[in-house]
Amino acid sequence: TIDAASVNVALVNGVATYSTSSLAVGAHTVSATYSGDASFNTSTGSLPTQTVNKAGTTTSVASSVNPSIFGQSVTFTATLAAVAPGAGTPTGNVTFTIDSTPFVVASSGGVATYSTSALAVGPHTVSATYGGDAGFNGSSGSLPTQTVNKSSTSTSLTSAPNPSVFGQSVTFTATVS
Repeated sequence: TIDAASVNVALVNGVATYSTSSLAVGAHTVSATYSGDASFNTSTGSLPTQTVNKAGTTTSVASSVNPSIFGQSVTFTATLAAVAPGAGTPTGNVTFTIDSTPFVVASSGGVATYSTSALAVGPHTVSATYGGDAGFNGSSGSLPTQTVNKSSTSTSLTSAPNPSVFGQSVTFTATVS
């Protein structure tokens, strides 16, 4: 019996074994009752308490493009994983922090993403902090540095009129894109 739920298990050579990975975080009562047979009486044994703690996690952070160019969209991805012997998929919110500014997003399937095209030219610090949930402890990770380089430009020049004549006013136009 685990937390008042009965489980029947066959006895083989005097041993009955039951395994489960579905116990929630917290304290659980566990007892075993042998129902006896023609030669043996019934008996019961129990544990003081079976304690289930939250599993540890890791948070890894990746950038879709690094270095990026000014104005380019960059997607940061935080991947959450359980640390063995824990198992399962962590759920909940992840806070991305870019240069001390936090952005909170929900994770799905152990992954959270945040996209931006508003990064200024230069180096940026990027980290992700997972807050944990009912079964998992929080964790954090970071990129070494997100670098944003200047964007390339092109300049085209036109004149009007062209050709011109001596003394005529000519307008030169430079277009930078």
